[in-house]
Amino acid sequence: MRRLRISGILALAAALLLPGTRLAGQSYRSTFYQRGTIYLDWNGSRYSDGTLFNQVSARIRFDLISQPGQGWTLTLDARDRIGIRDSTTHQVILYKAHLTYDKPGTHFYLSVGQMNLFDTAGIGALLGGIAGYKIWNNFLVGAYGGLESTPYINRLDSKYVKAGAFLHWTASQGRSLSLSYNHLIYDGKVERQYAYANVFLPIDKIFVLYGDAEYELGSHLADENRLSRLFGSARFNLGRWADITGSYSSGKGLDFHRYLIEASQDPAPSDQNVERFYYTGYYSVRLSLKPTATVRLSVSRQRSEQKDLDILNNTWRFGASLWNILGRGISIVGDYALNRGDLSESDTYYVSLTKDFKGFSLNGSFSNSFNGVRIDSSGGEPQIIHLNNYQNVSLGALVRLGRGLTVSLEYGGFLQSGLDEDFLFFRLIYRSR
Repeated sequence: MRRLRISGILALAAALLLPGTRLAGQSYRSTFYQRGTIYLDWNGSRYSDGTLFNQVSARIRFDLISQPGQGWTLTLDARDRIGIRDSTTHQVILYKAHLTYDKPGTHFYLSVGQMNLFDTAGIGALLGGIAGYKIWNNFLVGAYGGLESTPYINRLDSKYVKAGAFLHWTASQGRSLSLSYNHLIYDGKVERQYAYANVFLPIDKIFVLYGDAEYELGSHLADENRLSRLFGSARFNLGRWADITGSYSSGKGLDFHRYLIEASQDPAPSDQNVERFYYTGYYSVRLSLKPTATVRLSVSRQRSEQKDLDILNNTWRFGASLWNILGRGISIVGDYALNRGDLSESDTYYVSLTKDFKGFSLNGSFSNSFNGVRIDSSGGEPQIIHLNNYQNVSLGALVRLGRGLTVSLEYGGFLQSGLDEDFLFFRLIYRSR
């Protein structure tokens, strides 16, 4: 009989869920801070060729020692996956593991370890450090340096070095502005030099702006290619009953490192709306109507363009959301997309139904899909694959057990005859208080 070895993260997560167990130092609440969430997962799949796949994992997300912004804080966000089959696979995914010093009234800022610098510097994952000086409490000037790293710790590349400097401003309502200069070196040669800007600007309850941009500074590029990425989204509230949202994106396509982080959080049978990531230009305008507090209707126009191949695709999307219908805890969400263009997929639809009870909720959904994403084991660029009008069904339940414990169970499968593919996902969630 084969024995399954439980690794460190799995063992730690299981121990923390046992009744009466505490994090080391938790009894000293006046000096030791701990807040976070633990996930214990099981994911099982059966494919049409008879292949069975089973996987267990544990994820821990904690802030330790001191509350963020109040001194020394250890941030830990990691997942440990173990495949249950004849040839056992094991993956340790390290999203964040860094020690940070940040305290009101002090000018110095320091962070060392594995981190993600999407907002401050726009360079994604970094294994290294940041040092900064706060000119004011909400204005930070800093520099960073370290190695490129994916979330999968066995894929560290010591030849890939990142360094740069940044400015970061924050204010009330989450307002922020970041500017950075980034210098990327691979195997001793400069790969990229670029400036990055990111802004999030809400104005009262009327207007919200979010966007980022990358501008290449290398001497080998033509001027028309220097603006390598531009994304912006703005929402206007048109009074109590309506709002309009516009977004625009132009760039090189999918950010592979960020996609890895997002895809590794909660793997799903299929990916929706992945088409737009691979187009060099994309825009959309959406009008939302709110006739009542629990009803929202929307219509949007989307256009994607692959400029180098002269490909245009257009979509009209119609959506509706109804929450807590007649006070019965029933909610319905749905949308229908009319897709037209040179390489567009066929029309797609999605509808879900949720019923909330006192201590638990039930949900189900039905949809179709034509595009998915495949990531091969070699770690190369993800590839879009075409699906033959997959009709997807899912059923789920969320049960709140109290004392910070929640159980989630979800089933997914395809309705086409001959596919015979099923997915089952179980999650136990513990939130520290």
